[in-house]
Amino acid sequence: MTAYQSWREAFASALDPRLHPIEYLDGLVLSGRAQMWYSDGAAMATEIRRYPSGALVIHGLVAAGSIEEIRDLLIPRAEAWARQAGCILALIESRSGWAKALRTSGYEPHQLTIRKEL
Repeated sequence: MTAYQSWREAFASALDPRLHPIEYLDGLVLSGRAQMWYSDGAAMATEIRRYPSGALVIHGLVAAGSIEEIRDLLIPRAEAWARQAGCILALIESRSGWAKALRTSGYEPHQLTIRKEL
């Protein structure tokens, strides 16, 4: 079993299937468009986005497992890799708790998304 497969169910639980079904992430991983980062107790997926200006940004797609391992091991690994790939920013769009958890790592709120169920 691949590392992705062992975390797939946890990723599926973290995603809103109405917006990002797990099959979408499966496709990103299979095609190589998503990067996977693992430790013993956590995993996360990222992608590189190119903006209209040409700027490259690493974007956190989903994470599961130990928040400490994500913050202290996986995110720094992904950031170092992204710098080498020419990325100028790291973005995470997630629940508000991540803003607090990553404050000491230099992350700060940039935009707010509000939503209403219809």
